[in-house]
Amino acid sequence: MPRTREEIEEQVDLDGDNDPEETIEEEVEYEEIEEEEEVEVEEEVEEEVEVEEEEDEDEDAELVDFQKGSDANEVMDDFETEEEKKKKQAELLALPPHGSEVYLGGIPHDASDEDLRRFCESIGEVIEVRIMKEKDSGEAKGYAFVTFRSKELASKAIENLNGSEFKGKKIKCSTSQAKNKLFIGNVPRNWGEEDVKKVVKDVGPGVNSIELLKDPMNPSRNRGFVFIEYYNHACAEYSRQKMMKPTFKLDDNAPTVSWADPRSAESFSNTQVKALYVKNLPKDITQDRLRKLFEHHGKILKVVVPPAKVGKENSRYGFVHFAE
Repeated sequence: MPRTREEIEEQVDLDGDNDPEETIEEEVEYEEIEEEEEVEVEEEVEEEVEVEEEEDEDEDAELVDFQKGSDANEVMDDFETEEEKKKKQAELLALPPHGSEVYLGGIPHDASDEDLRRFCESIGEVIEVRIMKEKDSGEAKGYAFVTFRSKELASKAIENLNGSEFKGKKIKCSTSQAKNKLFIGNVPRNWGEEDVKKVVKDVGPGVNSIELLKDPMNPSRNRGFVFIEYYNHACAEYSRQKMMKPTFKLDDNAPTVSWADPRSAESFSNTQVKALYVKNLPKDITQDRLRKLFEHHGKILKVVVPPAKVGKENSRYGFVHFAE
């Protein structure tokens, strides 16, 4: 089963109707829900959220150093020279492409990074080894992520290492879903792909593709959001950090920037999405406030925010149902 690579929490602002000075920042992620499955999804989604929250703990741990570095250098970035910018972007492009990382499960708890590196180097050049550990005890969790120099080597590793023996234990080797695609919302409806391309390529390197979906009712306008695929996770993260700054605008629009769910990105162009599942909302979210956040994307028929469960007050979720 593919695993998700560590990532940093993304944030958006939700402005309250009754208190214009109140600003709440929380992570918001999007997934599409097909109309005929909405009832079942609403009943089952809470269980899925709980599983994802456990995985998110590992994801936050891996990129915490990156986040600290980004916070510390945020002011300096505004004064970055053109030469420094080019050097940084060249370093990002020199890293392995998306698809070069694999997941290794069932590894012995006493295995070291160096043990695993030597084991994987039988396949080819290894760039990075990360054995995941418990935050408090530091004890190994029994799985790791290994980055090879190329996608071809990662594929070779999956073919040759899956089911093989490492230090007396049979291990599993499979694809790791390191994220390399961004979702950008609140795009001006009159923008075309060239308008988006000009902006995102100026922000950061490694833009592989842009998927700006057209409004099915008016092909001369877009649907208010776009998917941007990058060369690798590092390029996507670099641009994500830049685009999440308050000064970044699309014309006069303040965009919503988050990691794109691969399933959503692949199916948006093939399905007429009528409902969005929005997770990790603040504990005091209301239906009116959630409606206000999304109303510029189209006519909303219904907004549902289930009551908070005990112990889950800080991770609310809801559904936004659109007319078309």
